[in-house]
Amino acid sequence: MTRVLLLEPDPATRDRLALALRKARFEVRSASDAEGGLKLVTEEHPEIAVLAAFGADVSLSEFCSAARAAAASGQMEIIALLPTSATAASDVRAALLAGADDALPSPVDPLVLIEAIRARERRIPGAVSTTITGSGTHAAIESALVGMPRPVLVATLELEDAGAVASIEGCETLRALDELWRARIRALIPEQAFLFPGRPGEAIVLLPGSTPQPEILLAALGGSGQPAERIGTLDMRIRASLGVLQLEPDEALPPIELILARSKQALRIARRGPQPRINFYTHADSKRALDELQLATMLQHALEDGNFRLVYQPKVSIATGATVGAEALIRWKLPTTGEAIAPRRLLAIAEDAGLLDEIGGWALREACRQCAAWSLVGLDIPVSVNIAASQFRRGDLVDAVRLALSETALPGRLLTLEIQEGVLVQEGELIRPQLEALRINGVRVSVDDFGTGIAGISVLRQFPIDELKIDQSVIARLPGSADDRAMVDTALRHARQLNIDCVAEGVESTAQWAFLAEHSWHAAQGWHIAHPIAGDSIPGFVRREPDAIAASMRAGA
Repeated sequence: MTRVLLLEPDPATRDRLALALRKARFEVRSASDAEGGLKLVTEEHPEIAVLAAFGADVSLSEFCSAARAAAASGQMEIIALLPTSATAASDVRAALLAGADDALPSPVDPLVLIEAIRARERRIPGAVSTTITGSGTHAAIESALVGMPRPVLVATLELEDAGAVASIEGCETLRALDELWRARIRALIPEQAFLFPGRPGEAIVLLPGSTPQPEILLAALGGSGQPAERIGTLDMRIRASLGVLQLEPDEALPPIELILARSKQALRIARRGPQPRINFYTHADSKRALDELQLATMLQHALEDGNFRLVYQPKVSIATGATVGAEALIRWKLPTTGEAIAPRRLLAIAEDAGLLDEIGGWALREACRQCAAWSLVGLDIPVSVNIAASQFRRGDLVDAVRLALSETALPGRLLTLEIQEGVLVQEGELIRPQLEALRINGVRVSVDDFGTGIAGISVLRQFPIDELKIDQSVIARLPGSADDRAMVDTALRHARQLNIDCVAEGVESTAQWAFLAEHSWHAAQGWHIAHPIAGDSIPGFVRREPDAIAASMRAGA
């Protein structure tokens, strides 16, 4: 991860830019003055410096010389942020002569700064670039845009399931998939369009305004209506997420860094949406990005102040109606308006801001505390906690779980870790030994959202799994067609062979409940059974007559 020094005297601006850079996967160190900046250069050895604080005490030239002399390698890429009143060509030239490698106007758009840093990042020997395009590609895209009649659609594409394919089949298969994907793109786009491939699974497409029915073409580029392909041992549909920026005829061509930054911002939003995952950039996206920066700051304060809370969705036996577990779900309201932030959005912002591990750690400890409280009143109700991929990557999850169990005196058998199917596939080699270590403590493992990925049944035999949660998108189609029922029956049959419990997520109707009961499923959860409730309400729910719960489901009450 590239280390960036941010020298900015204004605290609010410094926090805003630092958060944006961390979300872009840079390691950030910040200071308010030149003295503090030089100290960080000596101690932290950043590869890139962004300077807005220089003036009477230390000139830009003096700071550049001192910083490079103190740098571990004797080299450092430096970006100067110049006041808006001092961004004429002569001022920029003066900054470059003083030792800066680039100069940008201040206040700076965080997306523009990120692209400028990535451009400098590519000049660092041995650095791993975080962008999909190189400076030569930037120039080629800009040249193509200059010669294209408006309007033009700039689409940034990202291949879905690339990580899973690499994990299951290896890098050679991923490269074959990437070549097949690019060939499909070339076959779909018109002759006047341009394709700029990036790293495997990434590409940029320029579509001219003369493209007929562009919305249909974009959907096809995302995978809609395209046939399944044989990739290694996998039969899969090639799908992609798209972020699209439209350049209008009466609009001056923005800097190429800003064009690509906006297209990527649209892509980031598209990733969170339903299929086909396509999002057109609007100026509201920039506001949304700023809002999310502010939300990320609020999340940090909420974590420090203990303002999150957990609710618990009961999981009941289909055979008896008895409560057999509860899934911990996080909730948070804005302190300014009281607005509840959707959990999916909350977790996405936390992940981008680098806070997901800390929030996940808090949720683990709080869920264990609540489960121990249930035990004290005579209810041994297992609690399930969702674990993110990044928590496994830290390498300390086993210790964190054992510490949470020890501090709350909770038996390991009452804790279940829920892991998404895609995470198991992509991070399998990293995750397996950690799960095996936790099995020693009796901790159970559940595969969440099963049926949404590409791994299928094969994942069940590769990991120590106790429970399989079939995703609500699959359950929603039941009783459904013969194909839907056959797919679910196959999962159930293999799970039983491996002594794995099958749980249905998102049960919303008596017809679904009847299907599950007919096929002897283990358990179910969903709003038709019970909404998520506060931890201290679980004992009352559990003590309801179990037969009454099952009867109410059969009757549709």
